[in-house]
Amino acid sequence: MSAIEYFCYVSRNKIDQLYQQVDPEAEYEVTELAKQETDRKSDWKVGQVLKLFSSGRSYGKKDVLQRERKVKQTYLEKLERVMLALASETAIPAASDLDRWDAGLSAYYHHSGVFRFGQGIADLSTSAVVTLKSSIGQRPLLLDCSLRNFSEGPQADGSFQLTSANNRFFSEGMPLTMTTVFLLLEAGQSRVVGSPLFLKLSVPETDWMTML
Repeated sequence: MSAIEYFCYVSRNKIDQLYQQVDPEAEYEVTELAKQETDRKSDWKVGQVLKLFSSGRSYGKKDVLQRERKVKQTYLEKLERVMLALASETAIPAASDLDRWDAGLSAYYHHSGVFRFGQGIADLSTSAVVTLKSSIGQRPLLLDCSLRNFSEGPQADGSFQLTSANNRFFSEGMPLTMTTVFLLLEAGQSRVVGSPLFLKLSVPETDWMTML
């Protein structure tokens, strides 16, 4: 079954900060260079980043009425440049490598898996920070997210709107498959904590309702 993919979350503050360090005119190699012996197949290089943006290239689900459509497109373009710059500088390792590699190997890690919302939203405002949960082996992966950065829900007045399209995820713990690159904040024996640069959602093509 084919899937609908789109970026449902982009950390605008982080992307703005990283974008200031990126040369927007730089051209990145589309083809990967010969891998060194120390490279791991799970690492993300430029080629993997290009694949990430080759499908589901939208910040929010396509063909629906969206707020800030032009702003979202700008941030998606910034995100792509930032990700290409990060991957060209040094390969982005998989979060699963944190089970067997030094936690200081990289500032950023990528992960794909099932995510659930940690708890019900007590503060329905875009200033609230919430936690999404996944797992890396036997350890939980906890990602702290600002509600303002989700593609749906944030309103012009600063509130966050629960609707029939997002309520099951935010209120009832419905599992959803996502891909992310996150800034590593903590890696211990009992948990891994991070802050995502983005979350890319993948839902079955038959699911026309779910929008985060």
